[in-house]
Amino acid sequence: AQEAGEPEPALEPTLGGAPGELGDKEKRGIEKATQWLLKNQNNDGSWGLNEKGSPGDVTCTGLAGLALLADGNTEREGPDNAAVRAVQKGVRWMLKQARSAKGRNDIAGGVGTLIQGKLGQSIHNHFAVIFLTQVYGMRIMESGSSEENDLNALIRKLADNVAGAQAADGSWHRESFGSLKATCMAWLALRSASFTGVPIRHATVEKTVAFIEKQYDGQAKLYLNGARGGYGYGDYQTLYATASCVRVMYGQGKGKLPVVQAATDTFIDNVEKGTWSQMFLTVEGEDYLAALMMSHALIDENGARWKRWWKFISPALLKRQNGDGSWTTTACISGRTFATACALMTLETPYRLLPIQQ
Repeated sequence: AQEAGEPEPALEPTLGGAPGELGDKEKRGIEKATQWLLKNQNNDGSWGLNEKGSPGDVTCTGLAGLALLADGNTEREGPDNAAVRAVQKGVRWMLKQARSAKGRNDIAGGVGTLIQGKLGQSIHNHFAVIFLTQVYGMRIMESGSSEENDLNALIRKLADNVAGAQAADGSWHRESFGSLKATCMAWLALRSASFTGVPIRHATVEKTVAFIEKQYDGQAKLYLNGARGGYGYGDYQTLYATASCVRVMYGQGKGKLPVVQAATDTFIDNVEKGTWSQMFLTVEGEDYLAALMMSHALIDENGARWKRWWKFISPALLKRQNGDGSWTTTACISGRTFATACALMTLETPYRLLPIQQ
């Protein structure tokens, strides 16, 4: 049964963000990162974990494509003609992968990948659905027509695969090192698919929310259980678990609950000056996904927590940007593309152009 809820009203794009959110430094960082992505897209339209020539990766291609969409580039038009062509190529590659997928996990072409090892065997389906639903939404917005049957059918196919991987407790990939990250991305994928009119079968959002609520620890004021059992306060997996859970809770309209606000405040305290401050945004690609999830959670609130978070995360990212525009990670989800696309989307968050931010 469809349990993802009714679509919310679309946010009106406010290119340039709220006053004072995007300064010249942020805009230069965005431009440099965009150029790095364009330079390192493979000839077939994919992106790999690293520079051009690394094997095409579904998740990296989805994230890179989303980063270009978040800057206002679609398949038809945008501020950067090269980025428009890159989106076109990325969509064609992703559609080819989706059409050829014959099983729940083989959108990756039957090859085990680094990201699957960290986030679960069907994780590429999650990111593919998120990317393709945003493409679908942009097509409808530009054409005024809902006659996108082929794309809708592929989204339905992949969404069924995502939903079918939900565990009885509402989670995804409890066997992996990133259960709550995978659960968050599955929730986001199914929610986005539902907004395009795809019926969500085999999974329910109520179970997911109930599962996430059980991960909260009142003493630590964080969501602790990340993967392979529980993690105590201070364990680095707690960072990822908390960012993922906060994203889902805000997306479900539960961001004003005291426990969610407490977890948000504790998260920011720890990455800004506490337990995680020396590690955050250093070696692990998952740090950048956590930054993106927290940004998308708080931007809609647009209150004191968002302002505090943006004041911290924007300069923190720019400080770590390489001279060529990329960000580099060397542990867990390592490489350049994953971190660069997540960092770029984080900096682009004030543009408010992606429906998934709602």
